[in-house]
Amino acid sequence: MLYNEISVGKIVDTESALEFMKEATKLATSAELDSIGQKLEAKCTIFQERLTSERIKDLSEDDFIVVLSHVFGMRRKAKRLLKKNPFDGLKESIDTLLHGPEPLEQRFTTFVECLAGFDLPLVCSMASELLHFTYPDRYWLWSPWIWEGSKGGGALPLVIQSEEAISGNTPGACYQSVGKALKMVDAMGHMRGYSGSGRGMFGTDIFLACVYAVYMYTVFKMKLSQEFNRILPELPEMTQRVLGVHQMGTA
Repeated sequence: MLYNEISVGKIVDTESALEFMKEATKLATSAELDSIGQKLEAKCTIFQERLTSERIKDLSEDDFIVVLSHVFGMRRKAKRLLKKNPFDGLKESIDTLLHGPEPLEQRFTTFVECLAGFDLPLVCSMASELLHFTYPDRYWLWSPWIWEGSKGGGALPLVIQSEEAISGNTPGACYQSVGKALKMVDAMGHMRGYSGSGRGMFGTDIFLACVYAVYMYTVFKMKLSQEFNRILPELPEMTQRVLGVHQMGTA
């Protein structure tokens, strides 16, 4: 769907978005942000080599662990996930999530509800990463650092006019709602230039990770001692960590 600048402006707080990006560029160079975009492309390749409809039938447990090593919050939990969820059933659930004939909302909710042993936000994040990095032109990212529904936290509420734009009674409905808001932010980002560090929505992924990092720095500097603040990672590292591309090579 295409959006014009007037309709997008009703949702996106463009002034706040530009101010966050201005602060981010004080903490990271354009070359560093562009490098993150290249790493997201490399991450996408890792997912597509294993999870497209033609390849998922050959997915092994080792392949799946490689995928999870690039999912924020799941890197050290892959073996526990496989222990609580038999791999054959898990692979079938992933196949249905990514390629099933049912509507996206239904596929997302069914996947989230069938996984055992993990909190809902983490499972939703995992589902969104599987979708987004296998089909980046079709799906989007949703992690607690982007939007955390129960507390209204995350980067997305900081750059939209009203959090009422995001709602849903099921995980799948929430994912759809987050996607509508993200597409607005993405459209404005490419109009105004703050989503230019990566192709398509990868640029908006990077932008929102920067928003999250700048916000976290602001909160910690107000609440914590100067000594503790020194151990916080620099913005390029923090954004790479939440995007699951820290310590990986570029494509």
